[in-house]
Amino acid sequence: MKRFFSDGSYKRYLKEYSEGVLEKYGISTPTAEREIMYMADGGNTVASKLYGDLIFNKKILRRYPYRDAFSIYMRSAGIKVDETGQWQCSGESYPLSFWQLGYYLANYHRSSVLQKCESIPEIEALTPTDRLETAFELSTACIRNVDSAAAVNLIARILSEASENEELFKKLQPVFKDELGEPLFQELYPGDHDCETMEGCADTARSFFEAAAREGYVYACNNLAAKEAERAVTVGSERPDSPELKEAVEAYIGHLKSSADRYEPYAANRLGLFFVTGEISGTSGKVVCKNYVNRPAAREYFRKATVYPDSNSAWAFFNLIKYFQKDFADDIEQMNEYMDYIKLLNQEVYDLAMEL
Repeated sequence: MKRFFSDGSYKRYLKEYSEGVLEKYGISTPTAEREIMYMADGGNTVASKLYGDLIFNKKILRRYPYRDAFSIYMRSAGIKVDETGQWQCSGESYPLSFWQLGYYLANYHRSSVLQKCESIPEIEALTPTDRLETAFELSTACIRNVDSAAAVNLIARILSEASENEELFKKLQPVFKDELGEPLFQELYPGDHDCETMEGCADTARSFFEAAAREGYVYACNNLAAKEAERAVTVGSERPDSPELKEAVEAYIGHLKSSADRYEPYAANRLGLFFVTGEISGTSGKVVCKNYVNRPAAREYFRKATVYPDSNSAWAFFNLIKYFQKDFADDIEQMNEYMDYIKLLNQEVYDLAMEL
């Protein structure tokens, strides 16, 4: 038996949540959220996951939100850490919490909102490699029960990271082969899951990114866009007349558009920048494609980046002010409103905006 598994009890809890909360009170009303908390206290693993989400997303204020949410996700996943430091799973687990814990392990003190989060002892006790190995197993455990694009994307991220680090690849290769060698994964995600070499691992990673992107998972789309940006920069510097440059640029636009049209602020802002400057940036430089400049499209995507705001939206407000100053010539009130939004969302961007 695999280390992480679900006994299927979550289906009963999902029905209980649907009938007791969703159908009566909706999704995000105060009454629904209080009922979620109450149901979670009663042991409902689905409600526990949702309770953790409320804390993680700071809809419920806690002094240590990420540590507290992690504890609740562990409960939802039916996982405890024993006296030897081993993660033990009871099977009374909501599979999506497996993915959420994997997300923690892959990002803890490295990236995302968890980059500077409070200390979490259970994660601190694991080596960086053990964290990624456990995250990979948790993601595959999720997929065995729920077709989660988020888990697919996390699998791709870990594969991609290992494909760029020989030492990490050698340590994680056995778990890659063991988990992805199951018939289920070949059935769900057909292809050559070749993890015999680092190059094969990179190809497998891309196939999983593409699978998650087909499901509309915005972060997979963003990951693919980043890879196309790197390709465009490389081709643009080495073979600027190659048809491959146009292919990479079109793919870059397509992946960002798929994400931006779902109101993901980072992608929408990046697409706006591309349409206003014609530039694509990568780790080794940038490539300029002025024939793609389209100011009306740039304005559209900058605005789309502000519809469901996060810290990236501050850059979109900033770019609207920077590149479309004439729009505010007769509307100083709107410019002041945008400046207020920037200050609320991202102080560093606000400091830059004050210099415009």
